[in-house]
Amino acid sequence: MLKSKISAAIVFQFLFFFICAFYIVFYMPYGFEDTDTGYIFGTSWSIYNGEIPHRDFIYTRPAVPAFFHTIFLFISETYGYIIDRSFFYIQIFIYSYLGSKILCNTFSITSKETLYFIAILGAVISIHNYPPMAWNTVDGVFFCTIGLYLLLHEKSRLLYLFLGAIFIVLGMFSKQSFYFMPLFICLYFLLRKDYFRLKYFAFFGLIGGLMYVGIKYLNGSLEPFLNQTFQRTPTSALVDAGIKSYYLALKFNIIYVTLLLIGIWVASKYLGKKYTYLILNVGVVVLISFLFIRHSGNWSTIEHLFQLLLIVASAYSLYMLRKDKRFLVLILLITLSWSASISNGYRTPIHFSLPLIFALYIFFFSEVPKQISFLFSSIILTLYLVTFYLGYQTIYRDSNRDKLIYEMGDVFPQLTFIKSDHDTFEKYKELKKLAAKYPVFTAIPSVTHAHYLTKTINPIGIDWPLDVEINNQSKSLVDQLADKNAYVFLEKKEYSQYELDSYEIKSIIEKDWVLVEKGTQFDVYRAR
Repeated sequence: MLKSKISAAIVFQFLFFFICAFYIVFYMPYGFEDTDTGYIFGTSWSIYNGEIPHRDFIYTRPAVPAFFHTIFLFISETYGYIIDRSFFYIQIFIYSYLGSKILCNTFSITSKETLYFIAILGAVISIHNYPPMAWNTVDGVFFCTIGLYLLLHEKSRLLYLFLGAIFIVLGMFSKQSFYFMPLFICLYFLLRKDYFRLKYFAFFGLIGGLMYVGIKYLNGSLEPFLNQTFQRTPTSALVDAGIKSYYLALKFNIIYVTLLLIGIWVASKYLGKKYTYLILNVGVVVLISFLFIRHSGNWSTIEHLFQLLLIVASAYSLYMLRKDKRFLVLILLITLSWSASISNGYRTPIHFSLPLIFALYIFFFSEVPKQISFLFSSIILTLYLVTFYLGYQTIYRDSNRDKLIYEMGDVFPQLTFIKSDHDTFEKYKELKKLAAKYPVFTAIPSVTHAHYLTKTINPIGIDWPLDVEINNQSKSLVDQLADKNAYVFLEKKEYSQYELDSYEIKSIIEKDWVLVEKGTQFDVYRAR
């Protein structure tokens, strides 16, 4: 019996590293789109070349992620982007493991099989079919999870508390939604009456925060940082994304939630909890697979699914907290999932699904033995891997995977191993020729990799001048372009009405500037 348990633990430990490597080799190369996947890294390129966010160009978020991802440029200018895409998967596997480790330690789950099963499942679901890219939400969860692991470590050493506080500060300044995490952590220590950790976390955290603010003050970016980031995040955005969206998810699905809870109760009574757990997971993967097979671009169903899961996990944890104080740790990690869900676009806690997955697990396996069978865990993991394999056949904002056969490295060496479709391949061939002819340029509206690939400097520092990303400063940016005698490469494509309404800079250029050259993919403009 002992031998089989050890063997199962080794298998899942191996799978943890193997699946992470599998994602890097088989999913990382596919897809190359012009907006999200280059936005942070394009900003990192500007920083690498001496520009300071908020001071030298508009940036509507805290800039820790943009600074952080310059590391990969210092490692290699040519292969920094490829390394950065690969690191995306490593980040999610790391923070899923740390979340699983925190919770297994808290709930006295000593089985490594369970530890790695929960970690793998959390990572696979958090990745889902998301494209590999530098992104502030992922960075925020990454830093905060490392910080929580150090702060909650069984050995309350001052070094751990110091480093934990610093990582929380880094997470807090990754995205505005993580500003809440220090408050949640302080509340956790207060409720646990752990005044020692509370005292030093507050002290070290204050030092870290003041250091960040002081650096921004010294380099002249503090005032514009406050103006640019708080203009982007009014209180109404928090209410809409962090509260109202959850309320509406529950309101419009209350009948389904009620029926599901009744079904779980009945199934648990007559089939047993382990079979109910298996059936529940099968139902989730069938639903998600159905959406993937339909190639549905509407993610609202999946958003609602995980919003509802967070609500249920929170309610269960609060109920159990009355008799088991360990659930306070689970609630703390759920607040991190909630913080990651506060977004203008992708309002889902799926980015850090680990505590939600664990809440389900502990509900079904809270009694002895605290371990799912090797067979059931293998079946569930396989089902999720197959589900998100289906999801990766339709690449985010790109063509289907079977059309991604063009080697982008043939155009730019920085894109070695990256595969995209014919139109993207031709677009970047033309971009390369135009950049050689007009080296002082910016590409509009959203070619966020343009300056990194052509090794040029964006004269306005903004690679994605969407109105909400530049705080509606289009006219000011156009004036800057004119002052620097810059050319504008205006992308030729079909624009949706939303895009037409969201890129005032495009309208100004077309109306007031002179058309210099017409291309297949871009038209070139200069100021009159």
